[in-house]
Amino acid sequence: MNILGIIPARGGSKGLKDKNILKIHGKPLIAYTVEAALNTSTLDKVVVSTDSRKISGVVRGLFDIEVINRPKKYARDHSPIQETLLHAVEFLEEEKGYAADIVVWLQPNVPIRPKGLIDKVVKELIYSNADSCVTCYEVNQTPEIMKVIDKNGKLVPLHPEIRKYRRQDFPKRYLLDGSVVVIRAKNLYETRGVRKVHVYLGKEILPVVQGKREYSMEIDTAQEVPLVAYYLRSSS
Repeated sequence: MNILGIIPARGGSKGLKDKNILKIHGKPLIAYTVEAALNTSTLDKVVVSTDSRKISGVVRGLFDIEVINRPKKYARDHSPIQETLLHAVEFLEEEKGYAADIVVWLQPNVPIRPKGLIDKVVKELIYSNADSCVTCYEVNQTPEIMKVIDKNGKLVPLHPEIRKYRRQDFPKRYLLDGSVVVIRAKNLYETRGVRKVHVYLGKEILPVVQGKREYSMEIDTAQEVPLVAYYLRSSS
């Protein structure tokens, strides 16, 4: 079974310029994810997919791994991630003869991963009949009781039919954090061109709930850098 780790690192970033190679504690942000991927027992190949020469140069200067040049059409603000992943999968199969059975998507702006996490998520999927396995974290917000502003400028219930009002009356909610997403490669082929949220994860999705909130922290703006830097130092 071929298990491929893909780290997609787009050059363009509106929130924080060059965030994927921003140095934190003297190390480019993307390096934390590459190191985590290389220090696994389950991934037999790790690649970085990027449209940026700058990112490519940084990665190649630090690691002996393959960097795939991502076409611009897969690197726009609204380009679906499954197209990026599928491009890397098909490139490796056509150009290198490497056919991935399982794809492990690792976001480079989520840099704090406890030791063994990637292998745990991969194994959860391998030893199951599920379509995917993902890391997630519990959220405290209750969407059902949130408000919206209507066309008259008034604050009104988002879901006026909801009768419950106590947070403890609602089931627990979870958000995917992008730390580790493990997908059967066939899902990417079967959902090619389908524009639905998380459709590439398939119908049966296994959760791995993060033990600490810092494991799900991502960097998208400058305001998030100090806190992530603090936890990175604490976790080292």
